[in-house]
Amino acid sequence: MIKIIAADMDGTLLNTKHTMSERTYRTILKAQDAGYRFMIATGRDYPGALGALGGYPLTCDFITGSGAQIRNEKGELLFTITMDPDRFHEISDRAEKMGGAVRFCAIGTDYVIADPDTLEARLIAESKVFLGTGNEEEIRKMDLFRQMKKRARCVNSIDEILQKEIPIYKIFITAPDGDAAAEMRKEFGKDPSLAAASSFYNNVELTDVRAQKGCAVRSYIQSLGFTADEVMVLGDSLNDLSMFTEGFGAAVAMANADPEIRKAADYITLSNDSDGASYAMELLMDGKLNQLKKTL
Repeated sequence: MIKIIAADMDGTLLNTKHTMSERTYRTILKAQDAGYRFMIATGRDYPGALGALGGYPLTCDFITGSGAQIRNEKGELLFTITMDPDRFHEISDRAEKMGGAVRFCAIGTDYVIADPDTLEARLIAESKVFLGTGNEEEIRKMDLFRQMKKRARCVNSIDEILQKEIPIYKIFITAPDGDAAAEMRKEFGKDPSLAAASSFYNNVELTDVRAQKGCAVRSYIQSLGFTADEVMVLGDSLNDLSMFTEGFGAAVAMANADPEIRKAADYITLSNDSDGASYAMELLMDGKLNQLKKTL
């Protein structure tokens, strides 16, 4: 019997405007009132995840940084895995040779080796992909862009990060296109010490191999006394794949999910713009999850 719901944010709990609907928020509260333990499993860091909730405060567990950090319902940090700083130069060189632009992600701050003008141009390009719409003038006015710009910091070199001993939990690579991103995932995926995933078609997210959503959810729920078959996961992108291959009780893909996620899913719900996460949770609470089909 399902007792825990673990959900991704972007593309899952959040719509294409990267906001959460009133219905989804109320459904989460209803599920918690019904006794389900709810947790968010996101590639965002903790401040970014809280910010994405907007005016909908939630008291729940957070798995952030794609599995690099676990926080309990009180927001207390229970577990963290950072990347090996001895690998930074090598990883960056490999990514850049393949045409990638590299960002080093710490909690609350992203470090980019670039001048301010180059950084802004990169952030605008990434925002267009993230939002799927908008010209430069419109994007500059958006809160999302302002938040991205606020958290990004220019540095002169990787050595500056190393000298300050800044804990990096993720290396975020923007590829020229989807084919280049797929090739990067393939190449970095050969490294047994790294996990290579994506949240968008042209990006690659590298973490320590132990910092993946699936194994983070499993280790945390086991520490709470639950078993894998008592967990339902919801997701859409390739950085959710580890949750879909971990053997949990129910794996629900969004209608907008990557084909690989849909293939690995037990069920497929409606899209994120149709409150698909809310719909799946409502069916779960009504004992009708099996009404969801593998295909839509």
